[in-house]
Amino acid sequence: MAKKTTPMALLCGYLGAGKTTLLNQILTNQKGYKVAVIVNDIGEVNVDAKLIADGAKVTDTSSIVPLTNGCICCTLKTDLVSNIENLIKSGKYDYILIEASGVCEPMPIAQSLMQVSNGTLDNVIGVVDAKRLVDEFAGGDNLLKKDMDEENIESLLVQQIEFCSTLVINKKDLVTEEEFKKVRAVINAIHPGVKVIETDHGKTDIADMLATGSFDFETVYASAGWCQKLEEEEDEDDDDDHDEHDHDHDEHEHEHGHHHDDDDDDEHEHGHHHDDDDDDEHEHGHHHHHHHEHKHDGDSGADEDEYGIGTFVYYRRKPFNRQKLDSFADKWPRNIIRCKGLMWFDDEPDMAWVFETSGRQIQAGYSGQWIAACPPADQKKILAENPRIKDEWDEKVGDRMIKLCVIGQNLDKKAISEALDGCLA
Repeated sequence: MAKKTTPMALLCGYLGAGKTTLLNQILTNQKGYKVAVIVNDIGEVNVDAKLIADGAKVTDTSSIVPLTNGCICCTLKTDLVSNIENLIKSGKYDYILIEASGVCEPMPIAQSLMQVSNGTLDNVIGVVDAKRLVDEFAGGDNLLKKDMDEENIESLLVQQIEFCSTLVINKKDLVTEEEFKKVRAVINAIHPGVKVIETDHGKTDIADMLATGSFDFETVYASAGWCQKLEEEEDEDDDDDHDEHDHDHDEHEHEHGHHHDDDDDDEHEHGHHHDDDDDDEHEHGHHHHHHHEHKHDGDSGADEDEYGIGTFVYYRRKPFNRQKLDSFADKWPRNIIRCKGLMWFDDEPDMAWVFETSGRQIQAGYSGQWIAACPPADQKKILAENPRIKDEWDEKVGDRMIKLCVIGQNLDKKAISEALDGCLA
């Protein structure tokens, strides 16, 4: 008989979004659950842990495991897993709730939690501040007023919206009805179909948070807006001036459809500088990407829908020129909320790269080897196992391609496409 596993939930959201308030709501309405809480506070003092203990009137303080002075997704993976395993072994708790630091992306933490012995990741809960989303995405002007050290807020907001199984939109009372409609339009573009809970002051039903069984890594990853868009059959001919046509992309983009993952752990940066993140990328050929950031110039364009939120796919079979693309990254349109997909460079034609932007953060990293660059025997085997690839095979470049999903506000598709065309070799 299989041993019973202990469910876990991961709570993510930017600083001030209302995670601790939501946590207090859960802990004061446990309805029979014995919940252990792990709090990651990036400050020297565990303010969040104290707030939770006071607010929830938790008498057994051993149920709060503060992780201080570090990023939960970078430096504390081992400690996180061992702490949770110890809590499970104690037999005192039937649910584990982990509150991540506000500056963490959820996907790498979820990957670590999936390695916990006798534990199962039940729910990834993203908490976003409706007012902040209005300021960051639905307005735009306020971005010009923010301090330099906050320039990656957009990126974190995108990641936290994109990778969750439940999304709590908090502080709804601080925005107008029309502003909230814009917020929902942004969320629908970034993560269409995600379960959304609208609230203020973190008021939610515990049944929507705990024991939901709602998290599945593959499903959550593939449900992101960019991934869904790249998998759709493109009916429009986006490339009239290039004699190229859109095509089916039935494989998950994070498996990179057609290219061969060489399982090479060497990682390479593309750009000006990078963070020293140690985050593991998704195991399906999705290696770590070193980050480099660029400030964005202003940009304008025609509305894509009534709120100006739009999506399109940029598809070419020619490679990018590395220097040209890097130069364009310096003036990347600031109204692009998210861009992600596959690409290749003319000076390294054998390798597939993942290119992605979220907010003002731009990054690129090796993803594997194109099938066209594999030995003939391997090519034959892969093509036999994936006959659809033959339909897309180009006589000159094989399976090599640039295919990027662009999500943003008031996008000028023609101008952006022409700018990207200017980066081609």
